[in-house]
Amino acid sequence: MLAGNAFRHQIIMPEQQAFYDYWRSKCRQGRIPSREDIDPSDIVSYLPMVSLIELEHSSGKTRYQCRLAGTGFWDLYEDEIQGRYMDELPMQASQKSYWDRILGQVATNCRPTAGVTKTGTPLGSHLAQFWIRLPLSRNGKDVHLILGYDHLVKLSDVPVREDSLGEPLRVSA
Repeated sequence: MLAGNAFRHQIIMPEQQAFYDYWRSKCRQGRIPSREDIDPSDIVSYLPMVSLIELEHSSGKTRYQCRLAGTGFWDLYEDEIQGRYMDELPMQASQKSYWDRILGQVATNCRPTAGVTKTGTPLGSHLAQFWIRLPLSRNGKDVHLILGYDHLVKLSDVPVREDSLGEPLRVSA
């Protein structure tokens, strides 16, 4: 499940790679790490853009709640998003659908995924969002939380055409 480094080599930003390396260091015997394995003091420089997203299953549907969201998310939402569901956040409908698919993929496949997209928020319309989503588990195999890290970059600083960010790019382990 967690063998090899092919996924790491597809990750674009060095910050994403380092965050992935930290998560990988917490994987023991091929098992997904737990929330308790993640020590905030180990990732202090990332904390403003770290999120913990909890899976909530009800009525045959899964919703994703932001249990923790770093202070950097104010740059996107100009509001606190901690405690809110992803489908309630102020972003374009296409982004809500996109994040639902991405988080569902991480939960179902029990594998990390990473990519880049436009933010889909009014305050972040000038930013590219490089992101990584990593599964966490109570029992080492079933995902109950998703650890996220986002790195925001001005679109003018991204070495690709802005129109190529229309459909978000993603890679999965």
